[in-house]
Amino acid sequence: MSEGLDIEVLRRKLEGRFQVALYSHAEIVDGGSFDALRPAGMEPGNGFAILLSRTHRQFEASFKADNFAGALLRVMSEASDGQKAAFSRARATAEASGTRVYVAINGVDGVDYLDLKDRWARVEIDVSRRFSSGGNADEIFATAFQVASSCLTLVLALAGVGEGFQALPDNSVSGLPEGAKMRVEVNRYERSPVNRAACIEHYGLRCQACGFDFLDFYGEQGDGYIEVHHRTPVSKLGPDYVVDPLHDLVPLCSNCHAMVHRTDPPTPVDVLRELVLSRKAVKPPAA
Repeated sequence: MSEGLDIEVLRRKLEGRFQVALYSHAEIVDGGSFDALRPAGMEPGNGFAILLSRTHRQFEASFKADNFAGALLRVMSEASDGQKAAFSRARATAEASGTRVYVAINGVDGVDYLDLKDRWARVEIDVSRRFSSGGNADEIFATAFQVASSCLTLVLALAGVGEGFQALPDNSVSGLPEGAKMRVEVNRYERSPVNRAACIEHYGLRCQACGFDFLDFYGEQGDGYIEVHHRTPVSKLGPDYVVDPLHDLVPLCSNCHAMVHRTDPPTPVDVLRELVLSRKAVKPPAA
């Protein structure tokens, strides 16, 4: 178990970052007990868990596919070139920040593991990061969040579990196809939680139009919450468009998000920002 870590706080922050519903529980693997995070709505036995563990100097997050997760592994093996590129960039970004990442497909961990043509029977993703021996609770939690977020990013990049999608299909990262058709009975366009997470990691959780911060205003209930706006509507991108989360996406509060969409095409965020600033400048003092 990840001693001293509030797993529910970590779960809520990850849900806010990715907009993917998660639940936590204790899980026994090879005789050891782990805190585990799982996507809500995926049938137990056919999905996956992110296992969390801590030593006195390191925090670790590992992907564990369930015993009957063959469909999940097949989906991961059929990831698009854009998804594989996003996976590789996510790994490179994590490693550049000092995080250790180990990935192996069917035991292969060379540069060509994502192009393995054999059926994917075993996928290993392990992310770990050290913290100082005298690290306080805030440092340890920040390390845990970074490690769990990196591991979840890598998994979601290949698995394609999308915002609000409750069934198995269709540090920062960019380049997932936005609006790609999911593998479901009807054609459906989904936003990428990995793109959302990359956008928030870059810009933070403060509205880029008015400066509103949900944590500042609402306290713990607002921690981790922000909406992410597509500067060009998803409906106009096309299924093969590859989104750059740092240029195509921007965090907005709910009010500003509603305001930019009151026009067609949406009002540019910098125009709305100027409007907000001008309104603040002429606002009369409170009585």
